[in-house]
Amino acid sequence: DVTAVLDTAAVPYLDGARQAVRDGYVSGGTRRNLEWVTPFTDFGTTDEDTRLLLADAQTSGGLLVAGEIPGAPVIGELRPRGTHALVLR
Repeated sequence: DVTAVLDTAAVPYLDGARQAVRDGYVSGGTRRNLEWVTPFTDFGTTDEDTRLLLADAQTSGGLLVAGEIPGAPVIGELRPRGTHALVLR
């Protein structure tokens, strides 16, 4: 079992995505995704808009939390599992 620790400030978003969430453009699938992961996630001080962006159903598969692309920035790390499957900071 592993816990993923994600630096939310390092996650890239499409231009205008954050404003679209602020304007209320959030799909029902995104809200259901967020509802499903919430019991397994320590959101810390992560704001609601960021939570919704990370749970976005429009990605057709969600966020890839484990992988390596040479030269790409590191946005998180895997750690031995604690009480939460995902910790955001």
